[in-house]
Amino acid sequence: MPNVKRNSSRMPRYAVAIFLSARYSTGLPLPFGPAVSASHAQADTRETVTITDELGREVPIKVPIKAVYPDLWYQTEIVRAIGAGKTIVAVDQSVDTAKNPANKEYFAEFANVPNAGNFNGPNWETIATSGAEVFFARRNSPWQDAVEKLKPFGIEVVVVSTWDPKVLRAQLPNVGKIFGAEDGAAKLAQLYDDIEKVLADKLKGVEPKTVYFENNADFVTSVPGSGWHDTIVLGGGKNIFGDIAIANNGSASVHTYTVDPVEIIARNPDVIIHNGIDGQASGYAPWDRQQLADQSKRIADRPGWNAIKAVQDGNVYVFSNFFFSALGKQVGALAVAKWLYPEQLADVDLDAYFARWLEPRV
Repeated sequence: MPNVKRNSSRMPRYAVAIFLSARYSTGLPLPFGPAVSASHAQADTRETVTITDELGREVPIKVPIKAVYPDLWYQTEIVRAIGAGKTIVAVDQSVDTAKNPANKEYFAEFANVPNAGNFNGPNWETIATSGAEVFFARRNSPWQDAVEKLKPFGIEVVVVSTWDPKVLRAQLPNVGKIFGAEDGAAKLAQLYDDIEKVLADKLKGVEPKTVYFENNADFVTSVPGSGWHDTIVLGGGKNIFGDIAIANNGSASVHTYTVDPVEIIARNPDVIIHNGIDGQASGYAPWDRQQLADQSKRIADRPGWNAIKAVQDGNVYVFSNFFFSALGKQVGALAVAKWLYPEQLADVDLDAYFARWLEPRV
């Protein structure tokens, strides 16, 4: 049975990596307060500002907003991370603690918030009656439908794909302004910039290693236009399927592009990075290390894969999306760099950066 790989000079044959902060892994309560519904009873004296979102759309918004519907857990995490979790008045099914018992502790403050259902086809009535002032959307969400259906209710649509590291960093000042949480947004921006500096310093002059990224299913990868692809590049790697161009970057196909396993062998990656265990991508509690090791071995034992350099060198990594996607996947980019270049990043503590992501901001 393969051992769990640690980032050290002595590396066993198969590599498995998952990093959780000390606070999280010890089971201590996460530092987020209870949800509070916004009151609209008082006269509205807020300033109206025009926000230019990710798509270049100019959206007039009264700030700070009092209520929001974030359309996926990525969006919910960012709203909470800047200290504006109390403004969330509806969630999608990925955050619903009743439907997802694993979320019970992590998203506890939203236990009594209405669930609008599937994030790709939500219950518009639930959102419209929630009191939300803004639909906080991703570019690969049904944001066009949201504009049409929610306009009669005075709900504005702002598109910021919080799973896209570069977009998130560029939009953090806007996000802070929308919620009146400029200080919290600035702290996230500083964390992002600190990681970016580490990457720039540690990866200077390295020869990019080739990476096969697998997204939660056999032979399913991610290509340019996806935040997953960006993490590989930001982490100093070269996506072996980075030459595949899909015209519609808003399409889910950039995140889940099926490839021929023979072609993976032919492209012979230096490192293999796999998201999830047997169809489970996110875990809000530390995954069993034996499960991680077994998943790594299953990947390495695929027919013909013993010819791949990553398998020969034991560079097969399995991770939890919860950790990897923190801060728009910027934490994931740092993890990629550490896995690809363990000697250059030997003194970089991934847990320390992840712990900063979990710090309370109120």
